[in-house]
Amino acid sequence: CMPLTHSVATRLGKKLTDVRKSGLLWWLRPDGKTQVTIEYLQHADGSVEPQKIHTVVISTQHAEPLKATRSKECAGYTGPDATAPSMEEMNKLITEEVVKSTLREIKL
Repeated sequence: CMPLTHSVATRLGKKLTDVRKSGLLWWLRPDGKTQVTIEYLQHADGSVEPQKIHTVVISTQHAEPLKATRSKECAGYTGPDATAPSMEEMNKLITEEVVKSTLREIKL
């Protein structure tokens, strides 16, 4: 059995890969890293119960904001071209499409 923090971090990493490979967040590059901190309640008998996810950290490589284009970043891509979003927009999209999407599926 995997520790809960490791399990959640692994799911976030998988989602990061999925949204990159699907083309949803085409400007992401491989080699993302995730870290999760969970707040626990310690019982009198020494056992612990997860209370909430306290912190999620994601670090990932990405195309150059506002300059990189999808046709140049994605080999073989022939659809409509797009420019990579700003850093602020990248952060929002990662938060919505990776973090919130993954955490909605997890019940502590």
